[in-house]
Amino acid sequence: MIAAVGSVLITPWNLYSSPEVIHYTLDTLGAFIGPLYGVLIADYYLVRKQKVVVDDLYTMRPDGTYHYTRGVNRVAVLATAVGAALAMLLVLLGSSGAAAFSWFVGAIAAFVLHWALSRRTVRR
Repeated sequence: MIAAVGSVLITPWNLYSSPEVIHYTLDTLGAFIGPLYGVLIADYYLVRKQKVVVDDLYTMRPDGTYHYTRGVNRVAVLATAVGAALAMLLVLLGSSGAAAFSWFVGAIAAFVLHWALSRRTVRR
């Protein structure tokens, strides 16, 4: 549903008239998707060491592995927001060639920040 509404708001049928708008849209999209990828990869491979406690995925107990304050992993949200902000700065202030790397900048920034902040707080 989110993708359907977003696609109507972006009006992709108007993008074909200007290649610059297509690149700007894709660079912006990458700036927000890259940090999500970075957080997911850092959390699964480095923070959780590829171990998923399936029973804790479906529990609301405060002692569960995946229990967060009010249901939100603040470290992951912070890392995603910082990565997206850095990537968007590259899109807004950088040249079109540099903006093409917004996905990578966002992913790497969020990956490093999430790993650095999470490795101290994860329950063993």
